Amino acid sequence: MSLPNPVEQKSYDVINNKLSRVMKEVSEESLKRAAVEENSSSPNNLLTVSGDGTWKTRGHSSLIGVCTVIGAETGKVLDREVLSSFSFCKECYSYKGVKFGIKYNKWQRAHKISCRKNYSGSSGKMEFDGMLRIFNRSEKLHNLKYSNYIGDGDTKTFNDLSENKPYGDDHLIQKIECVGHVQKRMGTRLRKLKLVYSKNKLSDGKTIGGNGRLTDSLIDKLAHYYGNAIRCNSTSVKEMQKAIWGHSGSTDDEPMHWFCPTNPNTWYLSHPALLKKCLEGKTQNLNESLNSLIWKFCPKTIGSSLQIAEIAANLATSVFNDENQILITILEKFDLKINRNVCVSLAERDIRRIFTSKQRHLASSFEARRAKKIKKSKEIELLQEQKGISYDPGAYYF
Repeated sequence: MSLPNPVEQKSYDVINNKLSRVMKEVSEESLKRAAVEENSSSPNNLLTVSGDGTWKTRGHSSLIGVCTVIGAETGKVLDREVLSSFSFCKECYSYKGVKFGIKYNKWQRAHKISCRKNYSGSSGKMEFDGMLRIFNRSEKLHNLKYSNYIGDGDTKTFNDLSENKPYGDDHLIQKIECVGHVQKRMGTRLRKLKLVYSKNKLSDGKTIGGNGRLTDSLIDKLAHYYGNAIRCNSTSVKEMQKAIWGHSGSTDDEPMHWFCPTNPNTWYLSHPALLKKCLEGKTQNLNESLNSLIWKFCPKTIGSSLQIAEIAANLATSVFNDENQILITILEKFDLKINRNVCVSLAERDIRRIFTSKQRHLASSFEARRAKKIKKSKEIELLQEQKGISYDPGAYYF
C-alpha cells in the first residue's frame, strides 16, 4: 500500500515493554482471585491441581517452554512459569570473551537487566524445573499447598517433585492419574502387543491382526470402553475393576491375563493401585485447552522472543480465568476509550465459546466424533489391506 513502517524498533520495544508489564499485572490479579476461589472449596489450604508443560516448538530442542497449574475444583489457572534456555539469549550466546574474571563479571552485571535467559538445562527438564518453581512459591504467593498432583505418565515431573519435597518431609505430594492419559496408554500397549505378535501364528493358525482380529479400530474401541469404565465408576475401585473385566471377559473366577506383562515394575491396567489414582475421574483436559490458547496468541509456526511468549502466557491465563471481558481491563490500563461495540463484541465472543463448549460436551456430539474416528481408522486399514503398506519407519532399510 506504499505506506512507511508503522514504528521504529525503539518505539516498538517501548510498546512491547509496557504491554508486557500490563499483561503481567492483570494476570497476577487474575491468579490471586482464582486462588481465593479455589481455596474456598478446599479444606486446610491443601489443593488438588493439574499440571502440564508445553513447548514453543515440537521435539526436545525447544528454547521456550511454559508450565501451568490449574485448580481441580474451579478449573482456573493458579500459576504459570515461562522458561527460556541459555542459548535463546542472543547476547549471552554471542559473547566471545573469557567467561570469568573482572571484565566478564562487569559485563554480566550490566547485561543481567536485559538478559532473556531464566533457565539452564535441557528442554526435557523444563517441565520439572518450571513445576518446582511453581510449587516452591505456592505458599508465599497464595498461602496454599498443592497437595495432590494430577499428571500424566509422559515425564518424570511428579517423581522429581516428590524427591525435592517442596513442602518439607512432613507433607508429601500425592499423585492422581489423568484418566485421558490412562485410556491412551491402554491403546498404546495394545498397539505394541499387536506389533510384537504381528508375525507370530496363534493357536488357530492366524496372526493377532487382520480382519476380525485385533485391528486399530478395535483397539480404539477397547480403549474407549476402558476409559468409560473408569469414568462411570469413578467413586469405587472395585466397580472400576468389574466394569473393565466385563468388557475384557476376565473375571476373578476365570482370569484372563495371558498377555499381561511379567515385569514386577509394570502395572496391570486393572490393578487396584493404578485405579485408586483414577478415583474422581480427574483429567488434564483444561491444561491442554490452556496450552492451545497460549499458542494461539503466540503461534508455534512463528519465531518469538521470551518476552512475546510471556505476554501470550499472561494474556491466555487472564482470558482463561476471566473470559474475554478481561480485555476491557487491559485496554483501560492503556488509557484507551472503550465504546459499546467493544463490549458487545467481547460478550458475543464469550457466548459463542460457551455455546460451542456445551455442544461438544453433549453425549450425541461425543459419540459422533468417536464414530467418525473409528470410521476413518477402518478406512485406513481397508486401504492398507488392499494396496499394502508403502511407508513404515525403518521397514525398507537394507
